[in-house]
Amino acid sequence: MIITTQETTPSTLEPNLFELQGYDLQVTYSTSSFTGEPLFTFTTHNQNLNFSGSEIQVEDTKLGRIVTVMLKNNLVDEGFESLTLLLPMVFLAEGSRTSTIQTEVIFSKKPGFVVPTPTGQLQTYQTLSVFGTAQRVEF
Repeated sequence: MIITTQETTPSTLEPNLFELQGYDLQVTYSTSSFTGEPLFTFTTHNQNLNFSGSEIQVEDTKLGRIVTVMLKNNLVDEGFESLTLLLPMVFLAEGSRTSTIQTEVIFSKKPGFVVPTPTGQLQTYQTLSVFGTAQRVEF
């Protein structure tokens, strides 16, 4: 009698909810919601900002998925400040639906008003390591 076994790979799922934290901040990003729109929340000790739909820019790159929101968008007074969340590729097993991840948040600042003949670096970056969970949830 010959017995054969069939190797199967467990079903994998992509996460649709990321809950991350780092020094003095929390970031929550969901690729969808009950309304069907993506949601992004940025919280620190002194501010809580919520973004949805077209306020969230998502790009898939070789580096990973890049999710960007504008924190300040004032040409004259404060300039421009964005937050970019770098999401690594994550696959979840059907049974667990959650995984621990570590990644980076990148803050970018550039002035709104620039002298007509600027010299030197105008845009600056600050990175912050964050950790938390990538999950698959049903909306």
